[in-house]
Amino acid sequence: MNIRPNENELITEVDEKNIILGLRPRIDFEKGRRIHRSSYLLILDLKGRMLLQKRSLKKKWHPGKYTFPVAGTVANETYKACMHREVKEAFNKSLKFKKLFDYKHFDKVDKAFKRVFMTEIDCNDIDLNSDYANSYRWITRKKLEAELEMNPQKYAPPFVTGMQIFP
Repeated sequence: MNIRPNENELITEVDEKNIILGLRPRIDFEKGRRIHRSSYLLILDLKGRMLLQKRSLKKKWHPGKYTFPVAGTVANETYKACMHREVKEAFNKSLKFKKLFDYKHFDKVDKAFKRVFMTEIDCNDIDLNSDYANSYRWITRKKLEAELEMNPQKYAPPFVTGMQIFP
């Protein structure tokens, strides 16, 4: 299914210091000329594996690439409120999470300040929503690091940047 976001949805625009400038329609951000905010959730299972999502081929930014299992653009809300909204959309439930770190990633198509949250769960406690992502997979940190080294093109560039910062 993977419904494309509403192009007229109002997204928070920020400047190069991450100061809010106002709201703009989502479509205004699609050429990478304006800066926005994004929230990501890193999910670890009790064995220490990470959950990844493979983005839908219908996504405007980084289609078909692996990334954080939950990701969202901040739309007239806080980073945390965005993450609560996205978790509900992804898994049809609420999850407790904590702030992990912030970073910025500016490339040709996506200029954003990113906030990464983290949660640890029993992998049997969530239902992976096939409407939210093309697919999901669990991966060890060691295997992910090797894949990022050998095949970084399989991953969304903001995810690669984030994993370089992940403690």
